[in-house]
Amino acid sequence: MSELRQRSVFRESLILERRSVVVALAASVSVSIATVALSGSAAWLIVRSAQRPALLSLTFLMGVVQLLALGKAAGRYGERISTHQAALRIMARVRAMTALRLEPLVPAGLGPRSADVVETIIGDVDKVQDLLVSIAGPVSANLIAGLCAVAVGEFIAPSTALVFAVGIVLVGVVLPLGAASAGARPQIELDASRARLRHALDDAARSGDEYVALGASGALYRRLESAEIAYDRATGRVARRAGFFSAVNVLVVGLTIVVIVASTQGALVHHSLTVSLLAVPALMALSALELVSASSGSLLGIQSGRAALQRLDALVARPWPVHDPTELAALEPGSDVVLRNVSIWRDDRPVLEQVDSTWAEGGVVAISGPSGSGKTTLALLVARFIEARGGSATLGGVELQCLTGTQVRTRVGYVDDDPHVFAATLGANMRLARPTASDEEVLDSLIAAGLGPLFSTLPYGLDTQLGGGVTGLSGGERRRLGVARVLLANRPVVVLDEPTEGLDESDARLLMQEVRKHLSDGIVVVISHQAHDHVGATIHLEVNDGVVREVTPK
Repeated sequence: MSELRQRSVFRESLILERRSVVVALAASVSVSIATVALSGSAAWLIVRSAQRPALLSLTFLMGVVQLLALGKAAGRYGERISTHQAALRIMARVRAMTALRLEPLVPAGLGPRSADVVETIIGDVDKVQDLLVSIAGPVSANLIAGLCAVAVGEFIAPSTALVFAVGIVLVGVVLPLGAASAGARPQIELDASRARLRHALDDAARSGDEYVALGASGALYRRLESAEIAYDRATGRVARRAGFFSAVNVLVVGLTIVVIVASTQGALVHHSLTVSLLAVPALMALSALELVSASSGSLLGIQSGRAALQRLDALVARPWPVHDPTELAALEPGSDVVLRNVSIWRDDRPVLEQVDSTWAEGGVVAISGPSGSGKTTLALLVARFIEARGGSATLGGVELQCLTGTQVRTRVGYVDDDPHVFAATLGANMRLARPTASDEEVLDSLIAAGLGPLFSTLPYGLDTQLGGGVTGLSGGERRRLGVARVLLANRPVVVLDEPTEGLDESDARLLMQEVRKHLSDGIVVVISHQAHDHVGATIHLEVNDGVVREVTPK
């Protein structure tokens, strides 16, 4: 993983798939050369036929044209297969590496917001794929074919070769680079406006009901309208730049062909070119320039692809919040948690310092403190989503840093303050915690979490679909579902982050009583600012400004 951190995920994937890349590029070059050669040989055949020679003298030329036509068709099929196979193999690695990077970042609270996750995993990776399939491969192959055509033109009509070469350079290099440079700022503005619109839509989808409840829907509409207008303007600017350079591109191609035709006629007058080859330079140049200009036009979007690569690389460069040990330690039977002089840092600043506490089996640990004081950070440490910068943190007498996250989470169950409801049945949502659980065990956990009344109203019981607008759950019900899952998992250590938020006091007390009853032999850690969640706690920790202080439970 150290090598992955130092390299671009795209470059790493290219290196690993270099053989398929070479095969795809060779196939693309062969098809492009066949296309240009077909135009040149067809032009030769047409002019030669117009001279009405003996039919047998045209047999070779006709065979060449047919061979190139068949070769182009077959080659195009092979080129499509090899190019897309290479692209898919490379992008599969990019997606896997990106997901691998996100896996430890998101639970630790270090990852991007949900809309940015979608854009990174789907949008940015697709842009990188377009960079590979639509830009890098075709541009390289067609430029090589164009240069080969220039060499052939030098052999047929030397007077046209220089004009041909200048046209190839202008159309294939100068204009695309100029377009990419001129379009860099508009593309940056387009990406920024797209992100702004994406975030506005994400907020509307996630928190639209709160805007309506607060009477602030007008502000949300204005924000969406402003973001959409900015996006439309940026899109228009990019389109106008693309149209301008496309027009200049067509003009350069046309002027190049006109000059080549004039040069060919001059060569014919001076008897340095045979009549049968009269149309070859012009049609070969037209074919090559069309290939190069068509593929090079895609360079207008190169800035977007480069920006996507930079975002992926920035994700890869983020330091991991946890590091699995090189030598695994075995978990001991006990599940006591002992923290000694523990310090936790985030982004080069201390979040918690010198934490000392011992949580014994059968205990209830209440953690309170103002928002942002570090309560959740302490829970993430115990669940092995982050690790300490200094001190000692043990589970069952074994240092957490000597255990993998998977090992720790076979002992530690964690429910965050907003449990996710998957678009699946209620039973499937529950069995994420324990796939082998019976219906009776699932139902017992639901009842223990206070979801018995809800279950009785569901039309299909455990087979009822959740996660949609019709059968969606309220905030309090989502928290109860998270608690029910952790009860079903039956871990000896359970960390609950704001489990009773959204519940009235009587329901909250009943929920916590059921949790303590089901986990009486384990350790229950409750992060809450509600006083009634702390009733019966054996240890009460107050967190404030990075300092954890143990107080007498009330």
